[in-house]
Amino acid sequence: MTKIARDSRDIPLSWGIGLLSGLTGTGGGIFLSPLLLFIGWSAARTASGVAAAFILCNSTAGFLGNIASVQALPAELPLYAGAVFLGALMGTTLGIKLARPAILKAFGVVLVIAGLKMLGVY
Repeated sequence: MTKIARDSRDIPLSWGIGLLSGLTGTGGGIFLSPLLLFIGWSAARTASGVAAAFILCNSTAGFLGNIASVQALPAELPLYAGAVFLGALMGTTLGIKLARPAILKAFGVVLVIAGLKMLGVY
């Protein structure tokens, strides 16, 4: 549920994440994870799990919206589904086995990649 602004100048947190995501063309999960850590709302493992669930919901909504508007599925869908499954399996395994410092370093790498994307480097 979105927080109701106390003052007309306050911007609810979810709007801020949505605005940043829209302006940069990246998913909101990239901003959600560090935010949860910086504000101290969760530990590293919990933040990565919350972000994964958030990204899954956003991706599912985007996929369903694409199907509704295009009325077709891409021919490469089985390849994409396999890549998603392998990525989920690897990410879950690493999330369970890695210590907190390694998880934070992984967050840092992801943020650097997102920053490079925002700058148009790749």
